Amino acid sequence: MKTMNKNIKIILIYSIIACLLLYITENIFHPTYIVQLIQKVISFILIPIILSYYLSYPVGKFWKIKKTSFIYWIWFWVLWAFVIWLTYYLLKDIIDWVAIKESINDRGVNNTTFIFIFVYIMFWNSLLEEYFFRWVIFNSLKDYSKKLAYFTSSILFALYHITIFWTWFHSWILLLALFWLFMWAMFFAWLYEKTKWIWWAWIIHIIADLVILIIWYIELFS
Repeated sequence: MKTMNKNIKIILIYSIIACLLLYITENIFHPTYIVQLIQKVISFILIPIILSYYLSYPVGKFWKIKKTSFIYWIWFWVLWAFVIWLTYYLLKDIIDWVAIKESINDRGVNNTTFIFIFVYIMFWNSLLEEYFFRWVIFNSLKDYSKKLAYFTSSILFALYHITIFWTWFHSWILLLALFWLFMWAMFFAWLYEKTKWIWWAWIIHIIADLVILIIWYIELFS
């Protein structure tokens, strides 16, 4: 069995701390999306870059392009869009949309600002998440253990999202959401490993967020 070196331990510990701090900030201070963006840029990008430089430990080839990756994009964006719409259709009548609207209104989201939040979540937030959970965490751990890389990056991705909306749903729906988020993250990590290109995982992530945000608009603001 491989011995976990100091670099791996540092990155693993930092990943857990970063998600924990986001949970504390999210549930105590209830930041606006602008504050949330600043915190994520610092936690997900700047500090990992500093750590990578300090540890002399590259975390992947961010810009590598592989043209054969197109086939993954064509099929999987359709798959995830279908899964999200199906889940929405099955659960829409038991979701407390009023509680969700009150929660996001407290963050300054309304009919006027929704378009800006729409763009932020779709493009910036999704990219920050792919950078941190796949390009930093998954890449840093996979040479030591692929199983650890898949599990750690996926469970942190799932728990990180649950902390944002854990007050919105009943416990059994939260467990279902945790399961689906974990499976999504496993898929994103697999897609990244298959294509050797972070941008395809990001594109699929954008499609998923797009469908969710359309559902949000229909239920909360239409």
